[in-house]
Amino acid sequence: MKKRLVIFFSIIVQICFGQTDSISLNGFYIPKNIDECNTVLNNILGKKAKEKLKLANVEDLRNVTGLFIIDEWLENDSTRLANYFKQFSLTSEDFQDREFLITLSYHKFINNQPFDISVESKKFTDRRQKIEQEREERYKVNIKADSIDGIFIPTDLNSCFMELDRLLNDTIKQKIRNIKDSFELAGEYHMGLGRWMRNNWELWGGSRLQVYFHDRKIFHPDEMSSIILESYAKYLNGETFDSDKIIQIIHTQHEEFMKNSEIKTTVIFKPPKIKYPKNYRQFLKTGKINYIEIKEVY
Repeated sequence: MKKRLVIFFSIIVQICFGQTDSISLNGFYIPKNIDECNTVLNNILGKKAKEKLKLANVEDLRNVTGLFIIDEWLENDSTRLANYFKQFSLTSEDFQDREFLITLSYHKFINNQPFDISVESKKFTDRRQKIEQEREERYKVNIKADSIDGIFIPTDLNSCFMELDRLLNDTIKQKIRNIKDSFELAGEYHMGLGRWMRNNWELWGGSRLQVYFHDRKIFHPDEMSSIILESYAKYLNGETFDSDKIIQIIHTQHEEFMKNSEIKTTVIFKPPKIKYPKNYRQFLKTGKINYIEIKEVY
């Protein structure tokens, strides 16, 4: 009964004043810092769940399932706990790191071991900065490289044609030549040849071919590969054209197609009925967590 009253009054507050940052949509109290997380977890976890967390190896704490309360605390990026983590440069994009830090903190808490959120969170931000720096350095090299991981990178559209001529057999070329509808062509080769080009010519990660398209205001790798395929089909059929003009013509056709494909009618959406797992329903009902699972990392 007490739990129902908390949920009822939290809903009233949310209706009148908007979502609060200290009460979740399901009526659960949201801690304001890591110490309060430990306190709340200590109150809602059952004996067996506590014992599992206490005896777990640190490397296995990323694989804990059943700590539903953490999802309540971080259900959106405006809860006060989410804002607390922003102080340590951890946002919703770092949701796995935030959940791990909460679990690790409680693991240390019940084992009477020290835990410093500033020190622990810095490990993640330092790692992220290192990865971003390495990615940036790789990008600077790749956009000037004539080959990446042993694969030649075309410089422009005509260079793509020359390389496709070399890579593809006559059967595939003939098939591409005979497909007259551009969207049928894209559909046929998007996940095969198109994906190969996007991945191996580094249209996602950075290459001189990616820069070539960026200079022509084409930014999505899917469209880059589509333009290459469509213009290659024209090339195989003996058509002559200016590369920059054909890129813009195809790009305009894509935009018009997407615009005309938009649904004009209003659709009444009825959300599907959600079937929650039994242990989650039990948690919502009682506010207690008696069972968790930890998968070992091998």
